[in-house]
Amino acid sequence: MKKVILSFLIVALTMSLNAQQQGKIRVGLDLGLGLPNAGAGFDGGIDLRYNIMDNLNVGLKLNGAILLKDLNQNLSTNTTSVTACVMSSSLATSDYYFNNGNSIFAPFLGAGLGFYDIANINVSATGTTEPTPPTNTSVFKTENKFGGLVRGGFELGHFRMALEYYLVPQSTLVDINNSPIGLSNNSYLNLTLGFYFGGGHWKK
Repeated sequence: MKKVILSFLIVALTMSLNAQQQGKIRVGLDLGLGLPNAGAGFDGGIDLRYNIMDNLNVGLKLNGAILLKDLNQNLSTNTTSVTACVMSSSLATSDYYFNNGNSIFAPFLGAGLGFYDIANINVSATGTTEPTPPTNTSVFKTENKFGGLVRGGFELGHFRMALEYYLVPQSTLVDINNSPIGLSNNSYLNLTLGFYFGGGHWKK
């Protein structure tokens, strides 16, 4: 595995990096499968970017996610609990592409920093008893956290696939009565598929 990673880095550093077109604006749309701790969910976002170099862009990523996480089943008490998480983010991002302009295939690495709005609600049930959902969801307030993003993937023409990791600090966990019961971990892995408009073409 180490040899594979080392080989990839050597190839990436020795390639002629001159892809896409400097000065172009691009807009990307993507959908993702979120993989938080002991759960799953989905998200979607829009990427607005400006190519400051042929192989480097900066921009703004607006994203929203709905996740079910920390699923726990206690067989001794016949209790099941799960945390419902609603999260939105606004991140300043940058992606660096490894492409020589002779192919439509362009691997990339990227990162971002920005703010997350998060609400975590724990729902539990014992036996066949179903929890009563809250009638007034406006009482659940979001928390604002500063966090990051690291990602890598590839573009093939105007199609894009990436593996992202959202680095988000813990926030307050409440029950369905909006009473604080602890903290919830918010970082999660995300597999995204999408496409973009504009920005020029990888193959010159």
